[in-house]
Amino acid sequence: MFIETARLVLREPLKEDAVILGYLWLNEIVRAFLGGTIENEQVLEKINNLLLHWQRYKFGLWVICEKGTHEVTGLCGPHYSNDGIEISYMFFAKFWGKGFATEAVKTTIDYCFDKLNIESLIAITQKANIKSCSLLEKLRLRHIKDFDRYNAVQSLYKITKKEWEVYKNEKLNNDY
Repeated sequence: MFIETARLVLREPLKEDAVILGYLWLNEIVRAFLGGTIENEQVLEKINNLLLHWQRYKFGLWVICEKGTHEVTGLCGPHYSNDGIEISYMFFAKFWGKGFATEAVKTTIDYCFDKLNIESLIAITQKANIKSCSLLEKLRLRHIKDFDRYNAVQSLYKITKKEWEVYKNEKLNNDY
């Protein structure tokens, strides 16, 4: 299963992705607002959990690749969490500031509402992660609340299928 955007390919993770994806979880810069790095032994567990989620639910975090180079830029996608169906994402720092996260999250939201027929989605990010909060707000997710988890203040955002349709219609009308 894969989805193409203007610049990205979002595809199901493979066991062969373990090495490159492991660098995401081991990178201090990438993990600065994501609870910190993890131990090497936990990387395979993370990869196995990604694969199991896909097997169980037929959706999950995609491996995000740059279309022209096929280089892995990060992870993004929906998954079940204790808080609801959540969109999570993390990208290698060299791809920050290029709009890849926005493109991948927007595509994920479209997919969840149009193909999976999910009624609402959430996203959680550290309140201190101003860029991530800004990305979610730009895509019209509403800030619901702040709470403490993992020794940091987290911000919970939410969007419903109906709110997303309004956003897409407004955007379409503003593009003309």
